[in-house]
Amino acid sequence: MSSTTITITTSLKILASIWKNPGAMEVGNPYQNLVAVMLSARTRDEQVLKLLPAFFKAFPNPEKLARATVAEISKKICSIGMFRQKAGNLKRMAEEVVRWQGERGGEVNEVEKRQGERGGEVIPDNMEELVALPGVGRKTASVLLVTSFGKPAIAVDTHVQRVTNRLGWVKTKTPEKTEGALLKKVPRQWHKTVNRVLVKHGRYICISKPRCWACPVREMCKYSRKNLVAPKNATKILEDIKRREAILESLRQKAI
Repeated sequence: MSSTTITITTSLKILASIWKNPGAMEVGNPYQNLVAVMLSARTRDEQVLKLLPAFFKAFPNPEKLARATVAEISKKICSIGMFRQKAGNLKRMAEEVVRWQGERGGEVNEVEKRQGERGGEVIPDNMEELVALPGVGRKTASVLLVTSFGKPAIAVDTHVQRVTNRLGWVKTKTPEKTEGALLKKVPRQWHKTVNRVLVKHGRYICISKPRCWACPVREMCKYSRKNLVAPKNATKILEDIKRREAILESLRQKAI
């Protein structure tokens, strides 16, 4: 095992011991997780979680969502940004899922059985078919592969992009290149951990002006402009992080 691999693995173990909660959009079965992640694009997780219970009551499965009008869907998500565009994507996604299910006919594989046992709706469980769905890119597909199917994948958003470059794991400028580099460097058994812990770490600690003074992996970080001096209100900042994470987890639990 190379020194880089050891550093990455050690860092992920430490961060996973701190950021223990599931990802904010892990809210239920594959259909529910997919909808949640699609709605979360450029939107605060809290806003999405608050609207999900009413959304899933109105549209509990792809069939109901596919039959709804864009206007009806929009009414349920109008509290978040780009809701009209997202409503259109959700309807087209649901229509495509229903069509995909129809093409499968009576075939039921083991993945579909597991989805059914969880009360879920059958959703494609591989990258190729997921990204073929309207409104679903590689990041959304990667999140779903991890959260709903337990498959190794690495979803790269702005947080993962920033944190992994600062840590020195990669030297990349686009999410696509970052994903490719991480898939090669991060041991496969840790792929499922990357997005979950680095999104939280990037949201609370490794922010634009990093709080290196509070970072548990700063000794392994290659960022050259570390902010190691804790501010006078450091205790208040850390308490606020715990409060925000607790609120987020409470909202996630209510959305399940």
